Amino acid sequence: MRLTKIKIENYRLLLNSELIVDEKTTLIVGRNNTGKTSCNDLVNNVIKGKALEYDDYPLAKREVLYDLLYKFMKQEISYPELKKGLPITALEFWVDYSLDAPEDNLGALSPFIIDVDESITEAIVRIEYSLKKDEERLREIFIPYFYDGDNFNAENSDVHDAIADNFQKIFELVIYAVNPLNMGERQVKSVKELVELFPFYSIPAERELGGDGTQKKSSLGKLITSYFDVKEEDLDPGIAKEMIELRKVVEKANSEVQKKSDELLGSVVNKAIGFGYPNGEELQLAVNTKLQIDDQIKNQTELAYTSDFQNETLPSSHNGLGYLNLIKMEFLLAAYAKEIENQSESCIPLVFIEEPESHMHPQMQHNFADYLETFLGKISNVHIQTFVTTHSSHIANTIDFSKIRYAKRTKDGVIFKNLKSFVDSGEADVDFIKKYLTLSRCDLFFADKVIFVEGASERLLIPDMISKCEAEGLFKPQKYNLSAQYYALIEIGGAYAKEFIPFVKFLDIPCLILTDIDSVGD
Repeated sequence: MRLTKIKIENYRLLLNSELIVDEKTTLIVGRNNTGKTSCNDLVNNVIKGKALEYDDYPLAKREVLYDLLYKFMKQEISYPELKKGLPITALEFWVDYSLDAPEDNLGALSPFIIDVDESITEAIVRIEYSLKKDEERLREIFIPYFYDGDNFNAENSDVHDAIADNFQKIFELVIYAVNPLNMGERQVKSVKELVELFPFYSIPAERELGGDGTQKKSSLGKLITSYFDVKEEDLDPGIAKEMIELRKVVEKANSEVQKKSDELLGSVVNKAIGFGYPNGEELQLAVNTKLQIDDQIKNQTELAYTSDFQNETLPSSHNGLGYLNLIKMEFLLAAYAKEIENQSESCIPLVFIEEPESHMHPQMQHNFADYLETFLGKISNVHIQTFVTTHSSHIANTIDFSKIRYAKRTKDGVIFKNLKSFVDSGEADVDFIKKYLTLSRCDLFFADKVIFVEGASERLLIPDMISKCEAEGLFKPQKYNLSAQYYALIEIGGAYAKEFIPFVKFLDIPCLILTDIDSVGD
């Protein structure tokens, strides 16, 4: 079974968004402020059972919220009318289990299958931030804002502060199992059941690496310690029995724990070689484990680098931030894989990785994107579905075209365009487009508009022409000059520029084609 679709309603810029999920890796690309991170944040919040924040409620829906609450408190509409008209924030997971045999144990998905019809092979989990059911309590909250004694004295403009101050008191998180054949048929489920079905892990863009003096110290060391998890009860029981032999036992335990730590590290590192680090030319990874006698025996583990030809180690801060970033993600993923081994036999693990390209050079970004699925397959026997958001054209160029989802901001909110549907449509020569979408040309996924030019001369001259037009004041009628906008300049022969027209139409990106006027025969 696997997640096939995520639908989001009324969360930040995601007003009515549908994200088609790839079986293994879903790459979300797009300009800044197009909802890439918002999808991760909402999934994270509902899995953890967090309340909805006022700042997460979409600006486009707030006037409706203000107006309805104002009319409700003025007793112009009833509580059921308030609930019916109120735009709510919701998230839906669509799960396909058609490939599971009828006799298979559906495990954590079972509570969300509420129809016994064996022909149904799809389950829907809907999570809503619904208006709380206690009508009287809702009135009590807002009476001080709207009434002076028995007199209604509020203006519509006063509703903003009332809602902002009490937002989390208005909505509550409710989880439903929905019948796919009858969307109105629902059963309430618990957060515990949701968590068991979707073990969720997020690797945010702001990763504390520990190698930079401005960041928290030994962040990687803490992660390594957590991964190895050498507990006191696993050591020689003589520690508790013979105080006289304590030092001897601790020395022995140091040796045993170091050996075990080396084995665990070697297991992860050998599976991660495809990422491009460690390699034969760099210092290899090692761990230094040290047991200290304090109020209790503590395990302190730090990441280090060891030389093959000298019995010496260096601290983690002596490596570049790109490697530190890669190593941290490797161990975060390995720790997650270790955690889900203890989860329900049938669950749907989800991993969100935000902007993995941080501090990485282009080749490292390519290796990461190319090897990610292989690495997850090596560290876990459970099928993990991964979501990656990126601003890197190198990663976008590496991931298969059909796995890319382009986040497009429109006047009606953000939509996720599924490039697999473009591939399947047959509207263009996809192989030709892939060929020309080289590393630099994938920039169009992150641009406001695109300019196609004939060749190298035009590619060099166009930016200079734009600068000169701006200097001459030719852009003055425009609020935002072209030089201040994000445009992709793509070099392609004029005879082939037409091949890109279906693609830019699909992405809905403004396009300008500047080509030579080639001579043609009679």
